[in-house]
Amino acid sequence: MRTCLCDIYPHYDNQYQTAFIVPQATQVIISVTISTFTGAMVSIFPDTERYVLGGPSAHVDFLNCERVADRQHIHGWSVEEHYHEGLAQLLVFDTGRVKSVLDHRHQEIVGPALVWLPALIPHGFEYEIGLKAWVITVPSVDVKRIVGGVSWLEQWIDSPQVLEGRNITWDLSPILDIATSIEAEHRMNGEDSNFALESLFRLLLVTVNRGIATNGPRHPGYTDRKQSLVNRFQDLIEQRGEAELGVSDYAKMLSVTATHLSRTVKVITGRTAGDILADRTLLNAKRALAFTDMPISDIAFDLGFSSPSYFSRTFRAQVGQTPREFRNASRN
Repeated sequence: MRTCLCDIYPHYDNQYQTAFIVPQATQVIISVTISTFTGAMVSIFPDTERYVLGGPSAHVDFLNCERVADRQHIHGWSVEEHYHEGLAQLLVFDTGRVKSVLDHRHQEIVGPALVWLPALIPHGFEYEIGLKAWVITVPSVDVKRIVGGVSWLEQWIDSPQVLEGRNITWDLSPILDIATSIEAEHRMNGEDSNFALESLFRLLLVTVNRGIATNGPRHPGYTDRKQSLVNRFQDLIEQRGEAELGVSDYAKMLSVTATHLSRTVKVITGRTAGDILADRTLLNAKRALAFTDMPISDIAFDLGFSSPSYFSRTFRAQVGQTPREFRNASRN
């Protein structure tokens, strides 16, 4: 009897599976009539390289943690308006001021502060030079897993949130200690690190929720109908992504045509709906190889591949390594 991924590693659930892996599509640029900070026309782009370390399938560990200063040589303390498909972010700011555009709305954020950004939310920042700040990136699949059935999280997790120390009656500075702990734990990369990182991340979510309970939720912007459809599509992937479901199956569940769903997903994310389904499979494959001892043949069949050899060929085409090479490298 073959062991299921979800029996070994709780991040895995057969609902996320698809039967194939395809190359990522070329990203598209979406132009809007408002600039990040100057008011001129700009292009808001889907980012997988400049401000994050790849797309969802590149984030094998539970989260990635970087200081804003780590990339200041790239962005010079000014981050153009962009968004991420399949990745949510939690930003932690120390004392200072940050000019921001969150979901097309301009606002100044005064630290200490927490900013929650679900996937697909456009955002841009102008930081004070030298500001101590962290960017914590988590795959949406893991956010959905954490949120599942937790009603107080479900009330706000799909909307951007801003929590500033100046707007609450209690001390927000402990978030800096949590961010520092996440940074240190992320560097350790021990066998128990993902467990510890998720626990610390949950503490930050609790802090956001308590701030919302004090001041009410803050939704700095809007979500249009196209983005709403993509959000619902991705929610269904997390809930019902069985291997045998394709784009047409999801379109039917969303009461739209497959063509309309595909076009909308392409416009919003820069990738096709099939790419997104396949990327979820690739993430599951990487995590199974890195964090379990399942035979590669079992992983292949659990992910819906017709044979282990087909799985190995498609995995190598995507990653540049065979499944066995990837497993060995991830453990060394």
